[in-house]
Amino acid sequence: MTARALLLLLLAPLAALPGGCAPDMRMAGSGPSREISACARSGGFLDARGRRQTLMCVHRYADAGKACASRSDCEGKCIADPGEGGLPAVGTPAAGWCQADDRLFGCYAEVENGKVRSSICVD
Repeated sequence: MTARALLLLLLAPLAALPGGCAPDMRMAGSGPSREISACARSGGFLDARGRRQTLMCVHRYADAGKACASRSDCEGKCIADPGEGGLPAVGTPAAGWCQADDRLFGCYAEVENGKVRSSICVD
């Protein structure tokens, strides 16, 4: 058996695995799945997020949009205002606001002690 054929044979079972890390929340049968019900019971709502538009259970933070200078000021992260020029550089002073919910996607910069601590793009 060639190395290529052996590799294909070993990788074939992986093709059957579902993609992504989020639980599958499609409708099962005639009613909502357990994941959908659990999401609703926990106060969440379903929303498609990321480039793959993966359906996820999302929970809003009570302090969403509140001005902040550090993560300790928020339930979630303190996010820098991107402004017109994009994300501010790491180490520069920045005004922040508390993230809206527990499923943060896209490009953002975190604020700590009134300065940009880091920036990242999450998909």
